[in-house]
Amino acid sequence: MRIDPQDTPSAKLYFAMASIIVPRPIAWVSTLSRYGIPNLAPFSFFTGVTSRPPTVAICIENRPDGSLKDTAQNILETKEFVINVVPSHLAEAMVATSGAYPPVVNEFGAAGVRAVPAERVKPSRVAGVPAVIECSLHDVMEVKDGDEITSRIFLGRVELIVVRDDAVDERGHIDSRMLDPLARLGGSDYARLGEGMKIQRPKV
Repeated sequence: MRIDPQDTPSAKLYFAMASIIVPRPIAWVSTLSRYGIPNLAPFSFFTGVTSRPPTVAICIENRPDGSLKDTAQNILETKEFVINVVPSHLAEAMVATSGAYPPVVNEFGAAGVRAVPAERVKPSRVAGVPAVIECSLHDVMEVKDGDEITSRIFLGRVELIVVRDDAVDERGHIDSRMLDPLARLGGSDYARLGEGMKIQRPKV
């Protein structure tokens, strides 16, 4: 199969990229609107950027009509967000928050999950997740197709990381397996962490 972006519809390109760039961690992002309405939605075009300063990146595409999704609108207006790590037992709740709800809908309630206060930012955390990253907006990069802005990359400055105690060993190291993080594959497919392996870096 060869996929040439020049003659391939954007929807097909998305599904091809989403099936090849796997597994992807899921940022279950909680925000507040400028009117104080909570919002919760998952994004898997998400990664860490650097530890100095501690920074993460989330890419949020526009809606099909070109308008901003609620998460993007909220981050632009309030400059804060929380990344909740999705454990496998909250998979269905996470998927429930991916719906195109109106801005007045609180997705915490729609998905049946409980909100708990964050420590450094105003948006709430999701109760019961194994780790959270509280962020302030560091920068925004607009991604364009010609003159049209199709998505935005949000760089978040990490203000606080909170990890459940049982996922941290006696040396203070985080055991990723204990987080049981859900990963995004293509289409409607998701995955859990499988068997790991250790490979030492070469000493040169």
